[in-house]
Amino acid sequence: MTVHHDHRALLLDGRRTLILSGAVHYPRSTPGMWPAILRHMRESGLNTVETYIFWNLHERRPGVLDFSGRLDLPRFCLLAQAEGLNVILRIGPYICAETNYGGLPGWLRDVPGIRMRTDNEPFKREMARWVRLVAEIIRPLTAPCGGPVILAQIENEYDNIAATYGEDGKRYLQWCVDLARSLELGIPLVTCAAGGAAEAGEKDAVASAEGSLETINAFRAHEVIDAHFRSHPRAPALWTENWTGWYQTWGGVLPKRDPQELAYATARFFAAGGSGVNYFLWHGGTNFGREGMYLLTTSYEFGGPLDEYGLPTDKARHLARLNHALRACASDFLDHERPEVRAVGPAGFICAYASGLAFLCNDGAEPARLAHAGREHTLAPRSVRIVRADGELLYDSAAPLRPLRRTWKSSGARLAPFARREEPMPSDWPVALAAPVTARRPVEQLSLTRDETDYCWYETEFTVAASEAGPGRLTFERVADLAHVFIDGRPVATTPLPLRERRGRMDEGRFTQTFELTLAPGRHRLSVLACALGLIKGDWMIGYANMAEERKGLWAPVRWNRRGLPGPWRMQPGLLGERLSLPAEPGALLPWKTATARDTRRPLSWWRTTFARPKSPGPFALDLGGMGKGLVWINGRCLGRYWNIPESDPMGPWMAWMKGSLVGAPSGVATQRHYHVPADWLREQNSLVLFEELGGDPATIRLLRRV
Repeated sequence: MTVHHDHRALLLDGRRTLILSGAVHYPRSTPGMWPAILRHMRESGLNTVETYIFWNLHERRPGVLDFSGRLDLPRFCLLAQAEGLNVILRIGPYICAETNYGGLPGWLRDVPGIRMRTDNEPFKREMARWVRLVAEIIRPLTAPCGGPVILAQIENEYDNIAATYGEDGKRYLQWCVDLARSLELGIPLVTCAAGGAAEAGEKDAVASAEGSLETINAFRAHEVIDAHFRSHPRAPALWTENWTGWYQTWGGVLPKRDPQELAYATARFFAAGGSGVNYFLWHGGTNFGREGMYLLTTSYEFGGPLDEYGLPTDKARHLARLNHALRACASDFLDHERPEVRAVGPAGFICAYASGLAFLCNDGAEPARLAHAGREHTLAPRSVRIVRADGELLYDSAAPLRPLRRTWKSSGARLAPFARREEPMPSDWPVALAAPVTARRPVEQLSLTRDETDYCWYETEFTVAASEAGPGRLTFERVADLAHVFIDGRPVATTPLPLRERRGRMDEGRFTQTFELTLAPGRHRLSVLACALGLIKGDWMIGYANMAEERKGLWAPVRWNRRGLPGPWRMQPGLLGERLSLPAEPGALLPWKTATARDTRRPLSWWRTTFARPKSPGPFALDLGGMGKGLVWINGRCLGRYWNIPESDPMGPWMAWMKGSLVGAPSGVATQRHYHVPADWLREQNSLVLFEELGGDPATIRLLRRV
């Protein structure tokens, strides 16, 4: 199949083709879920699936590649083709996507002289190596070779940082497009430049490059489509990201998008001359393991038409009805120039194509009356009707549907009594397993852990004189993300909440943490367990400093009152339980002990139980509402981070930018309570392991099913 484009649409084998796409990130679901997800997309009227390629997951260590299991990109693409779906691949390798480090592998940070996403030779060298490798993997999957891939995107949303890098950024972006063209994949290239920060007015530079199709990311693409055509008169209007909702951070509100508002915005885009849309996301899925960006919850539902578990929502039914209507009349608008637009009243518009097809639009907050083809129409606020030349009503975005209800029920699984092991202070580790790094000052965490664990211990000893004993302040001048503080092995403090997604520059006060403590005179051991919560996804999260400046743990002096602690410091990367592979095996050097009532709610605890596979059908989730914070594994596979903190941050700046497309307010309930357990990760007999940082009651844990 050949793939080209003209000014109105994408051309598949020379025919103008409507693109109705949904985003599904293959690593955020499992191979066992893929067939049902893709089948539902086809049945919902979609003809394309879109996904990023996750460099950070495929090459976690330099030169060690993994395309197995849920990382099997070729298998995902071939399953899509078997369902009759085309594929759009967003190579990046920077993808944003709320994934760890924006899709870049964490080890890039330690490449000498590197600066991410600018005219920097070390970065371009690594990027070119990866992109050329990916090209050989996907080449057999491209449309000219008989595969399903019809478009490939290079880079992503560069407008968010374009003003920061100026001419260096322009050269880099053009280099990206030239690199992609040199691959000779035989399909059009896309550069999606306009992203969230640009739309929010934070950066006003427009990033584009010759030789690629520029696309749109927005909540309401019809508001920017005229500007798109002025800048790109020979390209069609493709809406790469039509946000179906938004993501949630720990402690933050969950912004939601109403199904009818989303359907209105989508239909309104085609009324204005659009020719292709990608719902971002159709299925969001789960941030398994440690794969989410800084502060992102493990759930990545994103308001998708398919929920985290792959089940349809109200939104799925609203959009399916729209998709089928658009497919039924696609030739009536794609085979013609953009419509003639006639304003009716303060907010009404009739967008009429030469074929006679008309989109009747009400952009206002009040009902509107429009007359067309001899008929009167009363349109609900912010709604669109699609009407044929003979007056037949094809679609009304405001038509109601009976809402679906989802609830939780018991899976029938009975968890065996839990066993427990304590995670010891680093000074108590077995000598054979301890390999501390000693320095006069704290050493930044990522340089020690290479982001292969969330955890790093910092220890030092210091003397408190009688004159400075009693109440005082322990100050970490620079620390990230969360710190648990212990004095002489006793927990005394944890980083105060809430944490903010946008933290400012690393040399600013948001990275300073102060704890009010009372210390007796004499010698004390200070132990700090630094806990990372994922790497940033973009420069703006650290005040537009380059992503290479990302830091975790301690990297500046620590003071008791005004006196700096002299050191030396001992840094111990990771947990002893991780070294002993406790999530996978019981551990010969650290045997499990039957838990007692005294063990409940103790911090720094490893918990383990077993259970038989439920006889009831899934999907399944763990209810961890009685736990504190940590990581959870099923049969040695990490389900993700858990953290039982309430929604308290109203996300004011984000909600203001969303301009009414999204709504949400703090509920006071747990940010996330249920954690997806993929059915294809279960065995006849199963092992459940948790590392609990703060102290929780494992007796409250239940395996539930979504019905």
